[in-house]
Amino acid sequence: MRTRKLLIFFFILPTLFFFSNEVQGQSKFGIKASGGLSRIINSMKSENAALNTQFAPSGQAGLFFTFQFEKKSMLSAEFLLSQIEGKEILETKNDENIWFQQLDNGYFKNMNYRHITYLSLPIYYGLRFNRLTINAGFQGSYTFSSSGRSKSEATLNGTTYTSDEKMDNINIKKIDLGPRAGIIYQFIEKLAIEGTYYYGFNNIQKGDAPIWKLKVQQITFGIRYTLGKEE
Repeated sequence: MRTRKLLIFFFILPTLFFFSNEVQGQSKFGIKASGGLSRIINSMKSENAALNTQFAPSGQAGLFFTFQFEKKSMLSAEFLLSQIEGKEILETKNDENIWFQQLDNGYFKNMNYRHITYLSLPIYYGLRFNRLTINAGFQGSYTFSSSGRSKSEATLNGTTYTSDEKMDNINIKKIDLGPRAGIIYQFIEKLAIEGTYYYGFNNIQKGDAPIWKLKVQQITFGIRYTLGKEE
């Protein structure tokens, strides 16, 4: 199943390239870059700990291809390098946490950072109203690289302990897939601004029956510039 997803991911884009060459006078392409916020939602719930997943700066850049097949309708695809950042904070106290039941005083705090670079392929349908285009579709992503960092601080019976661990190739799945939506406003013939929102359906945590699920969420704002003559 995983091999099939990878084949779909890497063969759709060349097909769109071919299609764009066949539909002369109805297509355009360009470059885009955007910045925003992302987070990796952790579904873990515990009566003994408080978990907070936070937004962190993120962004994406790459190419876009648009095929106009009606006056107001268009089909678009993009090939992007997407940077996803995640930060979560886990806190416990001795009166709430079984880890510290035998201690007079205990406190534990862990800050977990995840960094994921994806090769992403959004495909979406757009409906244009003069200068404004509303679009929606799906995005598939393949993990190009990943890393992480875990910083912990614990106070046990008045003694403080700390740790700081960095990791390469964190324990996540290679594929992510989910819906994305956006708006585009055309300032001038070749320059537009856009906003996008993405929510990953996949649980990207690797392993059999994990005790928590990780899902990607991202919102970005940026610019699009059309290359060549727009037709």
